[in-house]
Amino acid sequence: MTAWRRGKRALVSAEPGAGVAAAATAHAGALLTGAAGKSAWREAAYPFLLSRGVFVFLTYVATAYLPLSGQTIPQDPASRPLAWYHWDAVAYIRVARQGYSISADAAFFPLWPALMHVLGTPFGATPAAYYWAALVLANACFYGVLMLLYHLLSGDFTPAVARRAMYYLTFYPYALFFFAGYTESLFLLLCLAVFVLMRRDDMRSWWLAGGAGFLAALTRPTGIVLVIPLAVIAVQRFWLNGDQRARSPWWRKLAALAPAALVPAGVGVYMVYLGITKCNPLLFSAVELADWHRYSALPWTGIILAVQAVGSSAVPALNVLDLIFTLLPLGILAAGWKRLPQRYTIFAVCFALLTLSLPVAGPEPLASAPRYLMVIFPVFVIAALWGAHPRVDRLVMAVSPALLAVNVALFVSHYWVA
Repeated sequence: MTAWRRGKRALVSAEPGAGVAAAATAHAGALLTGAAGKSAWREAAYPFLLSRGVFVFLTYVATAYLPLSGQTIPQDPASRPLAWYHWDAVAYIRVARQGYSISADAAFFPLWPALMHVLGTPFGATPAAYYWAALVLANACFYGVLMLLYHLLSGDFTPAVARRAMYYLTFYPYALFFFAGYTESLFLLLCLAVFVLMRRDDMRSWWLAGGAGFLAALTRPTGIVLVIPLAVIAVQRFWLNGDQRARSPWWRKLAALAPAALVPAGVGVYMVYLGITKCNPLLFSAVELADWHRYSALPWTGIILAVQAVGSSAVPALNVLDLIFTLLPLGILAAGWKRLPQRYTIFAVCFALLTLSLPVAGPEPLASAPRYLMVIFPVFVIAALWGAHPRVDRLVMAVSPALLAVNVALFVSHYWVA
């Protein structure tokens, strides 16, 4: 009980502006243990199993009746098991098989293909083995995502909000990437782990949070933004909150920031590897520009270019969709950020700014932006809070799954989605 009170006092004092949401973190003493942990496992199972059944069914129907992109006849049923084997999944499988033998693949950070390699190699080390390894990993990680999301939000808000957020995330129009062999599931799992661990009031959990951030930065370069909420909360807890820790020696205060330093170290490790093997520690950045046509710009540059491209580009429909599902989460965040704990807002804003600062030079300036922005889980928290109104909830659960079904059908038919 003493630890419970100490954790509550630290969190409330760390975020004085978080209001009711911060005060609701009182029962955050255990990480997925006891009754709360069992509830998280059980609650996560419902949307997970339902959505996976929907994906399998849609894959079967789409491959049976829709032609592949550029063709006019239905797909060969024999190819149905490999319906999700294209786009970025191909690149990750290539890295899992042969490392970074192709320089352009340096844009794909190493943790995800390394896990695919570990799981797929005992089953033959073939492309098919790594493909199935990626699917298994992506879906296992997404189950973990739902579990941690429920555990986190039922503490910061209420179980009802947590439950709605799970369903909104699971059936978001671009949630198919939590099923495919992409990094979204692992990356979001690690981000949520950071936030779950940050809520606890012991240094062991704080170091584990830094470790999760380290792994997130090894998964995708945008994971480096996790250093900001970690550092901010460390300063608030150990420098500004006025309790005994704030009166600790200066070297202990600096030591409290050390776990946050693990996050950029994730990118640093990959840079060292590229420096040793490719003689260019910044190769991942160089190929982003040379091979994938991503460049650094002001956050609103891609949005302006996408608006201009709607009338002039060869892919106006894609630009319209990119704009809608880029501006939608940004609008939700702008309208509802005051209802979030401060650490959620910091993460969401920093991640959105970094993601939007890397547009694509070409006919689709916001290519993949809807997919990248999907991991900003505070957006789904705000939507879940609004979903307390039945009309809002019914609207979301009517429109979002329908759009998701369309995207799944397009994706397995080899059309570009995001």
